[in-house]
Amino acid sequence: MDNNNQVPHKLMALIALVQGFCLLYLHQAIELDFWPNNNPQWLFAFYSIALIWPVMLLLSVRPDNIATIVKYSLPFAVLAGLLGYYVGSQAIPVDYIRYDSLLFSYALTMGLATFKALMYIQQIAAGERIHYAGLFLWSWRNFLTLALSLLFAGCFWLILLLWGALFSAINIDFFTDLFREPWFYYPAIALAHGFGVIIFRSLSHIIDTITRLQQALMKFLLILLVLVSILFLCALPFSGLDPLWKSGGSGLILWMQALMLFFLNAVYQDDPEQRPYTLWLHRFVYLGVALLPIYSAIAFYGLSLRVEQYGWSLDRCYAFLIWLLLAIFPLGYWWGIAKERDNWVRQLSRVNVAVGLIVLGAMIFINSPLLDFRKITVNDQLTRLEDNLISIDDVDIHYFRRQLARPGYEAIQEIKQQYAATHPALVLRIDNIYRDQDSDQPAVSEEEFISAINLLVEQAPPQLLSKIYKEETQHLWQLQHTKKYYLQSLDLDQDSQLDYLLVSEREYNFDLKLYYIEQQEWKSINLNSMGGIDKEHQLAFINALKAGEFKITRPKWNHLEIDGRAFQVQTSP
Repeated sequence: MDNNNQVPHKLMALIALVQGFCLLYLHQAIELDFWPNNNPQWLFAFYSIALIWPVMLLLSVRPDNIATIVKYSLPFAVLAGLLGYYVGSQAIPVDYIRYDSLLFSYALTMGLATFKALMYIQQIAAGERIHYAGLFLWSWRNFLTLALSLLFAGCFWLILLLWGALFSAINIDFFTDLFREPWFYYPAIALAHGFGVIIFRSLSHIIDTITRLQQALMKFLLILLVLVSILFLCALPFSGLDPLWKSGGSGLILWMQALMLFFLNAVYQDDPEQRPYTLWLHRFVYLGVALLPIYSAIAFYGLSLRVEQYGWSLDRCYAFLIWLLLAIFPLGYWWGIAKERDNWVRQLSRVNVAVGLIVLGAMIFINSPLLDFRKITVNDQLTRLEDNLISIDDVDIHYFRRQLARPGYEAIQEIKQQYAATHPALVLRIDNIYRDQDSDQPAVSEEEFISAINLLVEQAPPQLLSKIYKEETQHLWQLQHTKKYYLQSLDLDQDSQLDYLLVSEREYNFDLKLYYIEQQEWKSINLNSMGGIDKEHQLAFINALKAGEFKITRPKWNHLEIDGRAFQVQTSP
């Protein structure tokens, strides 16, 4: 394989500098509010191209392969831009949609897709047949080169900060001000990163040595991991699966599978005729590999139970995708073990090359309209609502708001229109969740708020209702987390003058507040529950409140007053 010593330094420096200026433009567009700011579809598209294509070029170009690298990397970068445009369009309208989670998942999956695509492109550009040993070597070269070059750029930036701080200490602020300017640090750090790539690509023999070192370490860890996996399977018949589900067992099993496959492929990645272990250890390892489909079956069962109970969510969609990808590997290995026994490693290379392309395709599809997990989640939750598997009060509006981007926004607007007449408090929550985040004012008027209160009395004083509105809208989070309001009349102090009890049904508890007249003015005081209201008794509590089935009791112990100070007996619930 080419040792990559001949690197076109001037071209790579130019690529890094152009990347720095592209990122500078996008930064300034956001900071100074010009196009494409407020157009997340274009921001995602341009950031995708500006980050992906230059990095692919920096890690792969040589004087003899520039045309081939551009031929394959440019279409992939354009595809990444198109996917970025689609994902960014899911953050419209920008005033109502948070796309933090959208950005995180997109960056992670496209980073993995780029990493996989680059390995195949580099092998094609080197004129090699696609084989796993080569893919493994390219992957570690790319990973370590990129990681070390980013570390180099970070050290460069820290030195600049030290430079500025030293001169600021003697009242010379020129350098501190200069280094804080985006027009300076974007090109400077991009160039530093480019020089880092040049340096570490020229030291590829050291990178390969580090790769062999980690391979040697994982050779011992793989044996331990196989031992743990076999012992765990032996213990399962005695413990059962119930304790596993209570502790997030599906996730733990997927982690175990992922580590097993990672270590396995780090150890068995050279000539299939060469074995890194003695024969009995080699057979011990492939015994552990042959048992991996059992773990896939257990994880599938656990994930299916969750979907059946709670429906699809983003996490469950991603979990099933990870499960599927992790299940394909051991199934392919198992076929090799069944067919070739001790020589099953021959099958490993073929499986890894093929499944690597499947992983690449999966990362692309989940960022396209063809497999949008947000739409799948929204459609499933709406179907469960229509089938009465969940009630409208149990719909997690905050999840729709924070995690499901545009599909979630559109679904919530549909729910708002459908349930506005029967669930006015729901409209309060939706309007305040999607209100202007820069405003400290409620998104509902006093009239809309009052209409959402379940009046359990024939008539409530208008001044009282205005007082409730003012107090409840002082803390906007209360409007976002309150499912229903109930107002009941009673005479708690038995002075022959009605008091009013406001019960706010929050997402996880109840808040009780007493309103009473004092000096011709409505005042309020909170009521604390002596024993709490658990979820099983919430419905009974509301039914008793609606029916007026409550009684007023006097405390067993009166207050003790000494020198104007009151003391109250503390009673246990």
